[in-house]
Formats: sequence, structure tokens, C-alpha cells
Amino acid sequence: MESHIIPTDLISKMPRKQINISHTIIKAMGIFGGVQVISILCSIIRTKLVAMWIGPAGVGLFALYNSATDMIGNISGLGIRNSSVRDISIESETCSRERIATILSVVRRWSWFLGLAGAIIIISIAPILSKITFGDDKHIWGFVALSVTLLINALANGEYAILQGTARLRRLAHSTTWGVAIGVILSAPLFYYFKIDSIIPALIIYSVSCGASAWFFRNKDFSSDKKNLTAKDTFNIGKGFIKLGIFMTCSDIITQITFYGFVAYLNHNGGTDIVGYYQTGYTLINKYAALILSALGVEYYPRLAKVSGSVIKTNMFVTKEINIALTFLVPIVSLFIVCRELIINILFTPQFLIISQYISFAIIGTLIRAVSWCMAFVILARGNGKLFLMAEIISTIAFIILYIPCYQRWGITGFGYAFIGWYLIYAIFVAYIYFNKFNLSLKSSCLKWLIWGLAISSATLFFMEINSLFGAIICSILAVAVSCFSFKRFIL
Repeated sequence: MESHIIPTDLISKMPRKQINISHTIIKAMGIFGGVQVISILCSIIRTKLVAMWIGPAGVGLFALYNSATDMIGNISGLGIRNSSVRDISIESETCSRERIATILSVVRRWSWFLGLAGAIIIISIAPILSKITFGDDKHIWGFVALSVTLLINALANGEYAILQGTARLRRLAHSTTWGVAIGVILSAPLFYYFKIDSIIPALIIYSVSCGASAWFFRNKDFSSDKKNLTAKDTFNIGKGFIKLGIFMTCSDIITQITFYGFVAYLNHNGGTDIVGYYQTGYTLINKYAALILSALGVEYYPRLAKVSGSVIKTNMFVTKEINIALTFLVPIVSLFIVCRELIINILFTPQFLIISQYISFAIIGTLIRAVSWCMAFVILARGNGKLFLMAEIISTIAFIILYIPCYQRWGITGFGYAFIGWYLIYAIFVAYIYFNKFNLSLKSSCLKWLIWGLAISSATLFFMEINSLFGAIICSILAVAVSCFSFKRFIL
């Protein structure tokens, strides 16, 4: 059997600049980890203000309008926010300024087209959306007014993709942070003075704030190099990332339908309380893991796309990304398990302590998720939409065949078991693609880090389950110490 270990002699022959990418990764994670924290805080503040000044009806209207517009926006956007990053990254690495300016113009034109398409779609089906969402015709003009947000969001996503693809990460961070923060600040007086009538204006103002921030911080470096493009040129140059985006959109639709179906199943068989417990735990785990994974991904994806044609560089970058991701995640997972009840009491109410075991097992599963996530990005970096869609279909099937039986057998705690099994199956399939389809490899340190992370986090959970807080704290201290020692090696 072929060994999936990168030969040491190949590593030693690489330029120091290529090997020492840890500083770049950690710097990007620091920047976008902060962005994630600010975004989450702003979301909490906005929801809190709506709940306090408008009440549950306001929170419900926000959720209903947002879910409808997000659904239409995700479909009409054709994944351009993520798919175009690959093309922009590759062009910025290998081509002339004129060629880079051309691809940026194409992305912006496609953003306009897809944004207008989304706006037209939501206007056209506003009566249907009102009927399905609210059961009446009183909210038609609300959806018509929100059509402008689909256009603005599409334009903002195009600028975000350009900033990410051209490695203008500080500008991207500033754009995201200021857009979200100003949007919340401008919305607050509306909530206070106009109550429930402020929902739609607030959603529009929030979107405008994010769009204006994206336009202000946009990449202007290639403005003087752009040339006139025909509609045919725009289509031909952009059809590559649009094709990839279609596969990504299809996977999103499949995922959303599956999750909706599962929630409907839970509501039918367990009631709304069970749905609430499931959704609360799932959201908590995703936001917690996103502080690390999303922050890493902003820099990782375009960097990986640039070297996707080089086996040696791809091996090195994926290995480095897995090691750094696990270095940060292992102590975070262990500390999360120790502080799980405190976190639940702060963010929710004691009533939600029933999800303690569920989220403890699920957070351990994020270690497997991190490894599969790092390998899965290679599929996108190589622009293989069919394989990406296949991987997501396998993920969806694994979700269904595990979550329903685990819930039936173990109740709410079964969600945690299912989460681990879900990402284990996904990781195995992605690893098959990575090793056998792409003929790539990893250093043995990745497996060692994963085994260590699973062992120490499982030990922490074991001590918590037998009510030995001292033992759990010792495990957490050990996890932090090992990661700090490894982090020191990364930055030296």
C-alpha cells in the first residue's frame, strides 16, 4: 500500500518562505476570529433589542423574512461568493494585471446579473411567499421591498470574493466588521420608535450598511487596468466559476431540504421542545467551531487554489492547516466540555441543561470535522464540482441514517453520537477522494494530533460524566499546555 507520508527530503529542499506559512495562517485566524466574535455579538445584540422592544412577534418576523430571502438569495446567487474565489486566486497568482482586472470585472458583472435575477424572482413570487410564510396576502409588499436586499447582498458578495481571492484580508475584515456593526447601530433606533413596523426598514438598512461597507473597502488596485467586455466575454470567462457555483448551490439545496425534513420529523415525533433542544445545540456547536474553522478558511481556500496544480505544495499546505486547526481546537474542545453548564446558563436558561451530553459529544466530533474540512477544500480548490456534490450527498445520507436511529435509541444525547458518526463517515469519504482520486498525502503528525485530541477530550468528558471536575480540569490544563508548546514551535 502506498504511504501517505510526505518524504522529509522533499520538505527540506523547499524554500523557507514556502514552508513557514504558519505565521500567515495564525495571523489570518486572529483577524477573522475577531470578526466572527464581533459578528456573533452584533447578532445577539440585534436579537436582544428586537426581543426587548418588539417582543416575540418581532423575533418571529425577522426569522421568517430572513429565511425566505436567504433561501431565494442562495439559489439565485449560484454560489458566486465562494466559487469565484478560486478563479480570482489563480489569476492573481499567475497572470498579468490586465487579466486580473478582467476576471474582477467579470465577477462584478455576474454579481449584478445574479442580484437582479434574485430581486426579480422574489418580486414575481411575493404573493406565493406571503401565502406560504404567513398564510395571508398582507405581506406581499414586504417581500417586494426586500427585493433590493438581494441585489445589494449579491454585489457585496462579489466584492467579498474579490477581496478574499486577491488576499486583501484586512480590507475584507474591516468591510465585514463595519458593515455588521453600523447596520446594528442604525437599526436600533428604528426598533425602539417604530416597533413591529421597523422590521422591513431595518432589514433593508442592515443590507445597505453591509453593501456600502463592501463598496468602500473594495479592491481598487486594478481599476485602471480593466477593459471593455462584451456580454459573450463575460459569459465565457465566468462560466467556469458559475458551473462550480451551480454544484455548490445544488448541495446547499439538498442540505437545506434534508435539515428541514429532519426538523419536521422531530416536530412530529418529539414536539417543538425537542426541535428547540436540537437546534440550540447544533447552532451552539457550529458557532463555537466557526470561530476557528471559518477564520482559517478565509485565508486557506484562496491559498490552496493558487497551488492546486502542485502536489507537493498542496500536501504541505493541507498538512499545515490540519495541524494548526487541531492545535487550537483541542484545548477549546476540552475547555468547552468543562464549562458546558456555565455556557448554557449564560447563553440560555437552566431548562437547556438537558443538552449538556449532546453538545459534549458533538464538540468532540468537531475535531474529525476539522480534518475532513481541510481535505474537502482541495476538491473546491481544484474546481471539481461533481466530486464536491457527491461528497455533500454522502454527507446528507450519513446524516439521515444516523440521526433518526440515534434519536430513537438515545434521545437528545443521541444527537451527539450521530454528530460524531456523521463526520466520521464524511471524513472517510473525503479521505478516499484526497488519497486515491487526487493521489495526495499527509504527514503522520495529522493522525497523531487527531488521536491526541480525541483521547484528551474524551478523557475530559469521562471525568465530567463521573462528576470529577478536578480530573476534567487536569485534562484541560494538559490540553492547553500541549497546544501552547506546539503553538510556540509554529511561530518560531
